[in-house]
Formats: sequence, C-alpha cells, structure tokens
Amino acid sequence: MGKKIFIGRQPIIDSGKSIFGYEILFRSTAEENVSGVTVSDNLSATANVLENIYDMGLKTLMGESPAFINVTPDILKRGMIELLPKDKVVLEILETSKIDDNAVSVIKEFKSKGFNISLNNFAYEEEWEPFLEVADYVKLDSKQYSKTEIKEMLMLLKGYGAKLIISKVEANEDFEFYKGIGFDLFQGYFFQKPVIISSTTLDPDYIILLNIFNSFQANADIEEIESLFKMSPDLIYRLLTLINSVAYEFMTKISSVKQAIALLGYDNVSRWILTIVLASKKSGFRSDPLLESAMIKGRMMEDICKKYINKGLSDKAFLAGMLSMVNVALGISLKELFNRITIDSVINEALLEHKGKLGELAEFMDAYNTGDYASADTVLKKINPSAMISDILEINTAALMYLEEVKKSGLV
Repeated sequence: MGKKIFIGRQPIIDSGKSIFGYEILFRSTAEENVSGVTVSDNLSATANVLENIYDMGLKTLMGESPAFINVTPDILKRGMIELLPKDKVVLEILETSKIDDNAVSVIKEFKSKGFNISLNNFAYEEEWEPFLEVADYVKLDSKQYSKTEIKEMLMLLKGYGAKLIISKVEANEDFEFYKGIGFDLFQGYFFQKPVIISSTTLDPDYIILLNIFNSFQANADIEEIESLFKMSPDLIYRLLTLINSVAYEFMTKISSVKQAIALLGYDNVSRWILTIVLASKKSGFRSDPLLESAMIKGRMMEDICKKYINKGLSDKAFLAGMLSMVNVALGISLKELFNRITIDSVINEALLEHKGKLGELAEFMDAYNTGDYASADTVLKKINPSAMISDILEINTAALMYLEEVKKSGLV
C-alpha cells in the first residue's frame, strides 16, 4: 500500500489583506516523524505535490489564485512542470538550488515559455544576479535577517522590478512595518492574530444572501438552509448577535446554526436576510484570508469531531472553529465576542479554557494551524488514541477542496 500524500497551502496576501495566491505545501506521513510532515528531498516533494495536483486538478485546489510551487532547475529539466497552466503557476526557485550556467539557461527557458519566476528565501550572492534579472517575485525570510538588514536588501532589490514578498510574518505590527518599507506581498501567521482587522461588523457576501433568501422563499428544509449559512462565517456571527439582541432574548444557549434558525423562526430570519440584501452594496466574493480560515477551521473541526469524538458534538465543533476566527476578523478577544452573542457553554469553555473534548480539539487546531505538529500529535492522541495525523491531513485537504468548490459554485 502506497503512502498517502496531501496538499497544504498557505495564503500569500497583498497590502490590503486580500488573498493574492497560495504557496503549495508538501504534506506526507511517516511513522518515524510524529509531526506527520516530511520532505525527504526537493525532487520527491515536488513530484508528490505535482502528482496530487494532476490527480485533483489545480483549479480544484487553488481556484483562480496563482499557486507558488517550490522547484529547482534540476526539477524543471525533468519536464514535470510543463503540463501546468502557465498563467496560474509561479515557479519558486529554492535557495538550495545549484547555480551554474545550465541552471540559468533552464530558468530563462521557462521564463520565455510564460511561467512566472519567484526566488525563495533570497540571499544576495553574485551568482544569483541572472535570476534577479528574470524574477517576477523575490521572497525574503523575515527570520533570517534583522529589520535593518532587510531594509538594506530592499533598497538593492527594488531596482530589479520584481514584486517583493516577506515570509514568516507573525504579528500585525510586523505586517505594518514591512508594508511601510515597501513590500508588496506577505506570508505568515499574522492574520490569525486578533489585532489584524479593526471593525465593528462583518458584511456577508451578496450572492450567498440571495441564495439563502431564495431558499426561504422556496420553503427549503432547514438542513439545506443551514448548509448555506455554513458557507458564510460572517453571516453566522450576525445571526448569533441578532439572537442576543434585546428583541430576541432567549434563555437557551445556542449550539448549532440549525437551532438558531429554529429559535428565530423562518419568517423572522427570512425578513432579516432580505433587510441585509437590500442594504448590501457588495456583489463579489471577498478573498479574505480570515474568513477562508474560518470556513476551513470550522469544517475541519466538524469532521474531526465526527470521526474521533462524537457525531452529536459536530455542530458545536463547527461553530467553535468558525467563531475562533470571527473574533479575529472583528479585532476583539474571544471573551468580548461571547459577551455579544448567546452561545452554548460547551463552546464557550472549549475556546476560552480548552475544557472537555471540544476544548482538546480547539487546542489541537491551535497547534496544527501554527505548524507545531509535535504538540498537535500529542493532543490528538489525547483526544482519541486511534487518531492518525494522516487522517487529519486528509481532512485538511478535503476542507481546502470544499472551500474552492463553494467558491466555484457561485454560491459565494
């Protein structure tokens, strides 16, 4: 039986905090590595990534966003890349690449074919000069240099005309610093921090609002309407705040979207949706890394709960995952969020105190999403001794594909 290979991805965002593209990440499983993530060598990793891309389809995995794929000149010479759509792929040349006249010739050949070129974790050396002349993107590792050194490198690189990417940005203040000195694109975990966006409400997508309203008018069953709500974390948040408003004071703590709709009643929710439709001026899907993360996290927690904990908790698991990112989008703490909405104490305690099985699942997701796979594996075994990282990777890949299907379907 062959080993399973999975696709991961990390958003690359622009200065407006919208998604520009994704770096495709190699994900594999290995018994000797508790993190479940290995890269045996560049050729093997790239080949495995390409295998999955060809099997699943680039558009299924990435939608319309460009995919940054790690390669070396030696890999390019083998011809594995050429089946990919040139306008949707950025060839990210690894810093470990062997640089000689042959390598330069190969990169220029692929540039002439229409592929965009990115230099990964760039460190200036004279032998890289020919690559700088054809590069569309240059990525610097923020952990590799001091901010003073990065400023100096930026001055050098600006003369080449490539878009500049800074990676491993982990705090909003760092994002603002790098944006201020001239970087074009940004990559890292900073958008998961509560300070990234300061706002008082979230504006759900216009098309999904129409779909939900039409479903109410067609007397669709509550499961169908719930599935539409699940495509819009921001709308779920507003539904919960509506329930918590003076007009709808319920003693019951909310544990699922379905329950929230049932408590308010079809007519009330339908009228509320119509009000938002009429007030909305937006008509396109927002490429928002926070809301994408909310959808993916909610879906993952729901599926993990079904598989390893308790199917009866899966609705709460979805809400917990989604809400744990919505507070970030609002720029408030989880405690402040729960002061605004009426939510089941199981969800509240899981996110604030990591209590119970749902709390363990939230703890697992925190470790998993920040790349601490050793800690994630430890918590996963506590959740369920039979739990396998390989299954989580598969659930993660399925959640990414689900998000792209949702976007492609036109529902959002």
